[in-house]
Parts: sequence; C-alpha cells; structure tokens
Amino acid sequence: MAGNKRVDHFGASVAGPAHRASRKLNEDRWLGASGSFGSLIVVSDGLGSKPQARRGAQGACVATLRAVRSWFSDGGRSVEQLLPRIEAFWLQEIAPHDRTDCAATCLMALAHRDGETYVAALGDGMAAVRTGRTVERIEFPRGSAYLNETMSLGGSGTWASRRYGVSEVDAVVLASDGVSDDLRSDRIADFIAWLTDDIAPLQPQPRWRQLCRELHNWHTPRHFDDKTLAVLSWPSAGIL
Repeated sequence: MAGNKRVDHFGASVAGPAHRASRKLNEDRWLGASGSFGSLIVVSDGLGSKPQARRGAQGACVATLRAVRSWFSDGGRSVEQLLPRIEAFWLQEIAPHDRTDCAATCLMALAHRDGETYVAALGDGMAAVRTGRTVERIEFPRGSAYLNETMSLGGSGTWASRRYGVSEVDAVVLASDGVSDDLRSDRIADFIAWLTDDIAPLQPQPRWRQLCRELHNWHTPRHFDDKTLAVLSWPSAGIL
C-alpha cells in the first residue's frame, strides 16, 4: 500500500541468446518486495566483463531491499539518505569478492507507504516514470563510450534520482539494457501502456510466464543481452 492505494509489482528476467548459446547463467537480476515501507522494485545488470557479474547483480537487489528497510526504520524521507546505504550493504553482500569483480548497475523504484515515489538509477538501462500520460526517464545522459565501466556499484558512478509527490505517478518501469536499448523513445509510452493494461491485470503466474515468453521472443534480431523488466503499477478500481 502507498498513500492508501494498492501498488502492484511484478517482473521477469531471462538469459539472452548469447548466454543461452554458451550455457552461461543470466547475469541480470530483479527483485520485488512489499512491507511496512511500501512497495519496491529493483533491477540490476552485472557488467559482462566482470568475473563475478552475477554475484554483483544479485547483491545489488538484496542490498537495495536491506537499505530501504534500514532507511525506513530510521525515519528516512530523503533519497539522498537512502542511496549511500545501498552500496554499503552491497559491499557486505558481495564479500569476500572484490568490488571491481562484482560491478553491477542498479535501478530502483520505491512507492513509499505515505504516497511518495522515489526512483533512482545508477548505470545504464531504463527507469521510466509515467505521470498521467507523460513519461519521464530518470538517467544521466551517456557521455562516454566507457560509461558502462564507471556507472555502477563497484565503480565511480553517480546516481540519478527523483522524488514524486503523492498521486503523481501511476506506473514505473525498470529495464536492463537488453530491453531498453531496443525501445524507441517515441514508443516508450506505448510499451508502458502494454505492461499496465495487458500484463498487469493477469494473475501472478500467468503474468510471469507471459513476460518470460515476450523476453525470450524479443523482437530485435541479433540482440544477445540478458533481458529484465520490473514494474510498479497502481491498478484502477476493480482490478484485483
């Protein structure tokens, strides 16, 4: 619940064609959780050049949940107080491995129980927020060919973040770059509408299976990356 309105969360993650062909495991991760703090989604992409990429992505998701619980218990209401906790908990989660071996992006969205929504992004991928029929992306512009190496937990990147007021947001979509790199900017609103109108109303297991099918049968040829989606949605009255 957030602001006395039910908030739904769902997602899916699949190994990309390159990893399936080489029988490697998916190096993306996602997490969805609800609690006294509200509802949370996290997406992380372990950097493919790192030997412990999978461990880094898994750690990022768990660390973000731990950070949110800790921040909420301490009465935190500022995203600037939340974000440093994520890396601190992440370092605990990846121990004893070196941080540079576990570098991973981190995208998160929190629907706070009091109604505000916090969205933050470190690294590539997409954090897209729909307010009414307007869509905003929370990200730093790509300024270097080496951005993926620095904008990550375990690197020297900087978070992009935004706080939204009560009832401003009706959907947040997080996606790893295996999905976001193929989305045209003029079609993101349609993509979010498909997720909230066609996918969100499904029951959890059919919804997860449908998302996995869509990600496995991704429409862009020769796209080899792992693919991950996570969604926060505020269902309209009557949708259970």
